[in-house]
Amino acid sequence: MWPYTDHDEEEYNRVLRFVEEYAVSLGAELVGSKQETFTTFAGDLQVRETLDMSIYRFGEEYYWVEHHFLPDRPFMVFSFGDSVETVGSDDAEPFPYDLTEEELKAEVRYSLGLEAYPE
Repeated sequence: MWPYTDHDEEEYNRVLRFVEEYAVSLGAELVGSKQETFTTFAGDLQVRETLDMSIYRFGEEYYWVEHHFLPDRPFMVFSFGDSVETVGSDDAEPFPYDLTEEELKAEVRYSLGLEAYPE
């Protein structure tokens, strides 16, 4: 269930696809998918969803891009693991979906470790 009235779910999903496609253009490789159930808590907000997660490999790490729901707006986060089975054990910094295209590209590069987060 989409928990927001002032943020469009279709737009969020479009941005999620953009982020995934940009990571692939940087060398990430789609290696499979896995059904996963998530429960997000933020303040009074609780969202539970089961999703088919696309799993990617970048270098020696595996990741997927998770939904991350905060009370004011949805975010997304790269969630890593050493293998397909452990994806989700290590997260990068979450970032909002409603950034400019250039800001989203920068967040992908930061998350993949291609650039350091600015100080």
